Amino acid sequence: MTILYSAKIKACLITYFVILFLFLYHVLFFADIQDYFNAARNAAANDYTDNWMLESGECVDIDDISSKGFKEGVTVSKVLPENMEETDSICFSTSNLKFDVYVDDKLIYSYDTKKNFTGNGDGIAYHMIGLGPKDEGAVIRIEGRSAFSDKHGGRLNNMKYGREENFRYFLMRNNMVGVVLSFLMTIFGVVVAVFYFGMRRKNAIIGSAWALGLSAILFGLWSICDTGIPQLLTGTTYASRELVYGILNLAGMPLVFFLYSVTKSKRRVFFYLSFLITVLSLGGLTFCRYALGIDLHQLSALLYTSYGLHLAIFLVMLIDNEIYCRRKKMSSNLLYFYIGTGIFIAAASIDMIRYSIDKKGSIGHGSWLRFGLVFFLLFVAFQIFDWWSREKSSLERDRFVNRLLQYIMDAMDPEEKINKVLEYMCEELDADRAYIFEDMRDGTFDNTYEYCNIGVTSEIDNLKGLPYDGVVDVWYQQYMSGGHVLIYDIEKYREVSMNMYNVLKPQGIETLVTGPLILEGEYIGFFGVDNPPPARMEEISEIIGLLTYFLSELVARRDYQRRLVEYSYQDFLTGVGNRRAIKQFEIKNLDTSQPYGFIMCDINGLKSVNDNEGHDAGDELIKNVANCLIGIFGKSNIFRMGGDEFAVYAFEDTAQILQDKIDSFKKMIDEKGYHVAVGYSYAEEGDPDYRTRKTEADNKMYDAKREFYLNGNDRRRRGTD
Repeated sequence: MTILYSAKIKACLITYFVILFLFLYHVLFFADIQDYFNAARNAAANDYTDNWMLESGECVDIDDISSKGFKEGVTVSKVLPENMEETDSICFSTSNLKFDVYVDDKLIYSYDTKKNFTGNGDGIAYHMIGLGPKDEGAVIRIEGRSAFSDKHGGRLNNMKYGREENFRYFLMRNNMVGVVLSFLMTIFGVVVAVFYFGMRRKNAIIGSAWALGLSAILFGLWSICDTGIPQLLTGTTYASRELVYGILNLAGMPLVFFLYSVTKSKRRVFFYLSFLITVLSLGGLTFCRYALGIDLHQLSALLYTSYGLHLAIFLVMLIDNEIYCRRKKMSSNLLYFYIGTGIFIAAASIDMIRYSIDKKGSIGHGSWLRFGLVFFLLFVAFQIFDWWSREKSSLERDRFVNRLLQYIMDAMDPEEKINKVLEYMCEELDADRAYIFEDMRDGTFDNTYEYCNIGVTSEIDNLKGLPYDGVVDVWYQQYMSGGHVLIYDIEKYREVSMNMYNVLKPQGIETLVTGPLILEGEYIGFFGVDNPPPARMEEISEIIGLLTYFLSELVARRDYQRRLVEYSYQDFLTGVGNRRAIKQFEIKNLDTSQPYGFIMCDINGLKSVNDNEGHDAGDELIKNVANCLIGIFGKSNIFRMGGDEFAVYAFEDTAQILQDKIDSFKKMIDEKGYHVAVGYSYAEEGDPDYRTRKTEADNKMYDAKREFYLNGNDRRRRGTD
């Protein structure tokens, strides 16, 4: 499924950049690029804002009187140039302005605003008034007045003289940045929406992506309308103005919902507050407009309050989530959100300051806010991809472990499981070697398990007795502080530990990842991989972290099984081998090519002790006899065959040495007041037929036992010599 997600994301990104390329191509290259910029330069050169005459006879600049607003109205006039062409026009934009245009007192153009959802204003409107040779040297007069009843506002801007298409090119060039940023926001929202609806399985992040996409689309629509370009291209003045006034209120709530869905504190109160602010703001604007007849341009404070409250909620949510995560000692994982929000707040603040001091009104405002929004959405995208990549890594780690469990499923023995884990790690992680080192409890570590890829030299026999002090201790310090050790470059590791470098370098190690083996809070060793690909080091370190507990438990199960095996081959009372142990010894360890002897020993009078003194006394008798045998022959080759019988394999060079040891054993027994029957067989040159030797020794033992009882000793009474 992760691969499917990745493919869909890549498809969305490709679609996004294709659309962006086509848009920029249309804007920049649809017409010849040189003609475009020449036209824009010509329009800029044909500035027509200066040398206008007021009714008082004062010569003014249009920009100067526009910056003050028309208020009670103003009349300006100017003499048209000589040598005019049929394609010449006077072009300009207005904001909330009613006006009439006269040429030699003849009305040639009139514009009046209409009532709409926002009031009497119309925002930005563009006008291109055609002139011609007939108007050469005539006086053009413009009589303007504010569209608002309170006489505030009403402006005339960007006045140019020349061809209409040049004026259009000029406007497009001046607004290109704003248009591109607006389209980027809108396209981002569309791509996110497509991504959302294209996902079959939706987690917490993907499940709220629709809100992010909707918010981006709304911000983009507001931004593109606020540039004035839709008005220029379509002439739909009022719809654009209504979108500019209302759409930001609607864009805030989905963004708050998206943040609510991805924060860990999950406080619904913020979403409810955002919803309430949106409803009250739009409801208040509608009520004031239709019930009270107030023009919306007089309610800017209400609009800014709504924007500011949504921004405040957004900030409080981030702060509250950070406090919550720190209290819970977890990561908020919202770094990109913080960066994006910081950029957005800074850009919005700059724009609000500019708007408050810029007396040209709405022309050109919002550019910094657009930059802030685009960067905010960009960092939100980074945040989403960061979340997604983390989730993907988590899924990949889970899949790695699941496949590992399947891989070792057929292995029953813990040792075999450990070897299979190392084999799987080495092959799946593209490493040269995978290994385990165990603490030998004597201040050294041994390489106890190893798997090598094809062509890699085994090092397990060379890595015994690795000292803790000065070598392994440097890794243990890192385990205790960071959980694992990553070596990206063995040469740079000289600065960390020269001793460890001297161990690793001769093995051809360039990169390495290791982690500790921990059992019940105690470090029992470490494991890792040699020469994994540097690009996968972080991924491998996370996998190592997951396998720490798993491998530690396998080692513990191995030790437990070893103890069970040891117990199954050991006589519980005396600690020597049992009947199973002697069979195992004869199969695996008995060397019949050299001289050896086999001894059978039976305790006389054991039943009498059990009957007269109790079984504890009988057990003590058995242990004393076993200890005497151990004292003479050592422990590894002694076996308890039954209640009162012991067998011994003795590897002595001569029969006389064997006889001397048997005599010493009998003397020790006599000194303790016990009696034993002993029989033995000796193979001076070795003998593969050890069973015959056992039969011979057994027969001699029974002969000795029979002789003991024929001498008047009762089986039910401890005999005495």
